[in-house]
Amino acid sequence: MWNKRNKTDNAERSATAEIGAEAGQKESRGRTYLNRFSKVWSVLYILMLAGFVGMILHLDMLPANLLYKVLAVLGVLSLLIFPMLYFKNIHRSRKIVAIVLSVVLMGGYAYGMVNLNDTSSFFREVTDVGNQTEDFYLIVKKSSSYEKLKDLDGKTAGTYFTTESNYSSAKSKLAGNINITYKIIKTLSKLDDGLLKGDYESVFVSAAQYKTMCEKVSKFKSKTRIIYTIRIDVSQKDLSKKVDVTQNSFNIYVSGLDTSGNIREMSRSDVNMIVTVNPKTHVVLLTSIPRDYEIQLPSYNNATDKLTHTGIYGIQETIGAVEKLTGIDMNYYVKVNYSTVRRFVDAIGGIDVYSDYDFTTHGMAVQYTFRKGKNHLDGKKALAFARERKSFEDGDVQRNRDQAKVMSAIISKCTSSTTILARYSTILNSCKQYMEINMEAAQIKQLVKMQVNGGYKWKIRKQNVEGNSVLETCYSSGDYQVYVMKPDDDDVTNATDKIIGVMDGTVR
Repeated sequence: MWNKRNKTDNAERSATAEIGAEAGQKESRGRTYLNRFSKVWSVLYILMLAGFVGMILHLDMLPANLLYKVLAVLGVLSLLIFPMLYFKNIHRSRKIVAIVLSVVLMGGYAYGMVNLNDTSSFFREVTDVGNQTEDFYLIVKKSSSYEKLKDLDGKTAGTYFTTESNYSSAKSKLAGNINITYKIIKTLSKLDDGLLKGDYESVFVSAAQYKTMCEKVSKFKSKTRIIYTIRIDVSQKDLSKKVDVTQNSFNIYVSGLDTSGNIREMSRSDVNMIVTVNPKTHVVLLTSIPRDYEIQLPSYNNATDKLTHTGIYGIQETIGAVEKLTGIDMNYYVKVNYSTVRRFVDAIGGIDVYSDYDFTTHGMAVQYTFRKGKNHLDGKKALAFARERKSFEDGDVQRNRDQAKVMSAIISKCTSSTTILARYSTILNSCKQYMEINMEAAQIKQLVKMQVNGGYKWKIRKQNVEGNSVLETCYSSGDYQVYVMKPDDDDVTNATDKIIGVMDGTVR
């Protein structure tokens, strides 16, 4: 009986030992798997960290003191985490904690790399200043039997008398598709009237002149069809005057085109604003100029025209005309259009703008009503608010005030809140295809560094120039009389003096 009990005890001890050995083997295998995983994970962590740091250094947007702090924090965290991940003689619980922390940090690195890549892409696209484009239309009566371009082969087209080289380039490009003869007409009114009366089978004009015809001739748009479009590239000399943007005052010309989509398409400049920046006093002055202001075209023997029409001939013509008007250099330009405003305002979550009047918009696909006082605007409403002029007794002058309010609201929201951080990628991706800046990416980064380093609160000032309204012909309107605002010389002089005052620091 004793032997039986002894054998039973030995069997139980043997079974317990086997279970313990098996458990020990499983624990040992678990530690081995954990060590192998954490070692591989440590390498991935270092690669992710190196990529993140490399992108920070390459983008070069952080001021030195902040960059050193960021690198120091990342270095300390990595010195704590990496050894626990890489070496096998670390307690299991510490390894698990290190893995969890590394997952969180790697998620942050990945998020940061996405934003840094978006930033790099944004700078690359908006500062890629290439050739502009201009469209020319071959137009027929809506009731005509002509349906496609080939139907006009061997026919005659009326066209406007001009010595502009863009017209010649467009005709040459069209000649590669069909054989067409041109009848030169010296007035726009005879050109559009001749098409509607059947004197010409078609007319060939620029997109800008087509817009003028549609505005001046009742139902011209509804009575005609654009049968073919020719798009040509237009190169222009860059007139920018580069400065150290963190040390010297500078002027940025903002040109808002009356189009959507392709920012390189030349069109009328309906928003015209000089943004004067003093980086030392941290004052920004917005000087609005009415779209119908009378100016001179430098490239066309100083012919008289409206400011808005300068956009037809390209941004450099606009800049040259404004420099001639004010006598002040425009250092850089920013070109935007309807798409830019709508998408950017939506990306920052809308803006709050104070309206001086109750009014309802005109001439747009959708009517919007605004109340006197504060209005919260999304992208479409902000664009409508900035475009309206027919509701106001002083028309363009009030529109300029409202455009400055929209611009001021955008600047304030982007510089005095968490908007940029919270919506960073959305903001960049929303407008990079609809904005063009001839400032170098390195200069923009310098401004960002300065702002991040100093956290400056910018003072925004606004002014408008005014004049007297008349009806007269101008270079781009041919024989049609159009609304023109004759400059008030005293007003222009006072505005120019204030711009210079902001630049030299005497106006704060």
